[in-house]
Amino acid sequence: MGTVSAEETAVPADPGSARWWAERSLADRRRRPRAGGLSTERIVETSLEVLREEGLDAMTVRSVAERLGTSNASLYRHIASRDELIALIADHVMGDIRLKRTGRGWRADVEALMLEMRRVILSQPLPPSAGRSQSGSGPNMLRLVEFALTLFREAGLTDRQAVYTTITMIEFVGGSASIRRSPAGRGSNGVAGAAGAAGLRQLLDGLPADDFPALRAAGNLYTTASADDVFTHGMALFLDGVTSQLPGSH
Repeated sequence: MGTVSAEETAVPADPGSARWWAERSLADRRRRPRAGGLSTERIVETSLEVLREEGLDAMTVRSVAERLGTSNASLYRHIASRDELIALIADHVMGDIRLKRTGRGWRADVEALMLEMRRVILSQPLPPSAGRSQSGSGPNMLRLVEFALTLFREAGLTDRQAVYTTITMIEFVGGSASIRRSPAGRGSNGVAGAAGAAGLRQLLDGLPADDFPALRAAGNLYTTASADDVFTHGMALFLDGVTSQLPGSH
């Protein structure tokens, strides 16, 4: 591991980055909390209350300070910006993921992990873009990565394979959950259900008859496939791909 240069430490670390978490952990260890005083845990819990009740735009350092009955200056001793609040919340939410062994082997363990990740991401109050961009190096996210790497290494993957497989898994689950949560995404009933299928047929009917033959044949399925079914299918493809990398699989 390389050392951090003086030039790097002079530049403020991006909230959610590994250096930011390292610097925050050091500051927390040096801080002497007063009984009944402010703590990061109280600030995060209160921020979540504001976020759930009023939305992301309303969650500011000022609004959180008011909810806590304290001043902005007092809060700034713990939190430097709204972006830091978002980074702390994003990692806090990841702590709700239950990391459990099924007792049925690595594939069942990974499938359970992916389903659990998706459950938590779908239920969290942060918008997909905010949560995914600022939760990469927090303690709860590292706990998740450690668990996944352990599963894949124990299954028989090399360290390189386990790393790339873990990253692929996280990006697949996070991306599919973001699509599921998006108002413009596939949702629980396809892109737009029967209306979407009818719209696609109308669109294709206005084009030359030999354009898009595959969509003409399978377009109804394409528009009505639910995000949940697509996730289940994608998870099976992912796990089959992992299986193909294991020793003795060829």
